[in-house]
Amino acid sequence: MHTRILSPLFLFLAAMLAAAAVHAGDLTVEVKLPPERQGTVRAALFDKAEGFPRGTPLRTATGQPGQGKATLQFADLPAGDYALTAYLDENSNNKLDSNLFGLPTEPYGFSRNARGMAGPPPFADASFRVEDGTLQQNFDLK
Repeated sequence: MHTRILSPLFLFLAAMLAAAAVHAGDLTVEVKLPPERQGTVRAALFDKAEGFPRGTPLRTATGQPGQGKATLQFADLPAGDYALTAYLDENSNNKLDSNLFGLPTEPYGFSRNARGMAGPPPFADASFRVEDGTLQQNFDLK
């Protein structure tokens, strides 16, 4: 009789502890924009090197600029390493526009202000650690 009562209680408590351990923190992202540029800031959060920065992100967020910057939020992130990419969608077409040579024509950037030599930076250069609490990342769109 006691085993039947304790078993579901134990499973419930174990599940609650596991769920608490998964949530690590909240991420606030502040991106600085070039002067006189307007549009919607679109950001993508990646949790692994595979697919960064052009693949399917873990999460996305958008923000409207004000006073030369935009602030975006990513809540309830599990502990781990992440990297961000963001761009200013000046013409509201939901993509980073490029010229005939494939070079971006809208401002863009990566977390930790990482830059690649001939293309996007590797995940390791743009990555940061999320742990308990609230974390803020600041970077520029150029």
